[in-house]
Amino acid sequence: MIKAVLFDLDETLIDKTATVLTFLPLQYQRFRLGEHGVEEQRYIAEFLRLEKAGLVRKRDLYPRLAETFGLPGDLADALFHDFETVYPGMAVPMSGAKQTISALKQYGVLIGVVSNGEGNVQRPKIAAAGLAEGLDLVVISGDIGLRKPAREIFELAARRFDLPVDSCLFVGDNPEADILGADSAGMHAVYFGPKNAWPASLPSPRYRIELLPQLIALVRDLNAPTEA
Repeated sequence: MIKAVLFDLDETLIDKTATVLTFLPLQYQRFRLGEHGVEEQRYIAEFLRLEKAGLVRKRDLYPRLAETFGLPGDLADALFHDFETVYPGMAVPMSGAKQTISALKQYGVLIGVVSNGEGNVQRPKIAAAGLAEGLDLVVISGDIGLRKPAREIFELAARRFDLPVDSCLFVGDNPEADILGADSAGMHAVYFGPKNAWPASLPSPRYRIELLPQLIALVRDLNAPTEA
């Protein structure tokens, strides 16, 4: 019986790509990076390359980004501070996120988030995207010193719900951090993404959705009584 559904945040509940691609051109303009010989599209491309789909912390990314373009260290610090303070307020929900959370809660399922990142960035993003009211639990790696795919962070989330891990289902877009991590903890894991994006080197995910609302039927099916 699935009693709780836990979500990854970026590229699962929040459309991180859309948010970043809105934020970066504005940051480029605010700091007049063109005057430092930086081309806007290359700035965006290098940011995306260096962050490795969110696996690299931004406090580590911005010094590397500044080094790439020969920017002074104090400007790297200012760009990072700008990211921490401005970017979270621009977060937008993934299509179908609010609908899915609402339907699952009506079904009686607890809803949580387990996300890598810093609390002072991730929590404001949740609020800005209008998702906070629908969540019963938020676990952020920077608050607890654990990062996905460590099984301990998934186990911690289950304990905070006072539930066994096998009554929790985790949804995420990252094959290793989300799916393999949740699997290692004994949670049901649902890959959120297109089939062709799953690495051929990894075992195929047991469950996969391409649209968040598809999760509603999946949870209902998993909770349906089985014939004796």
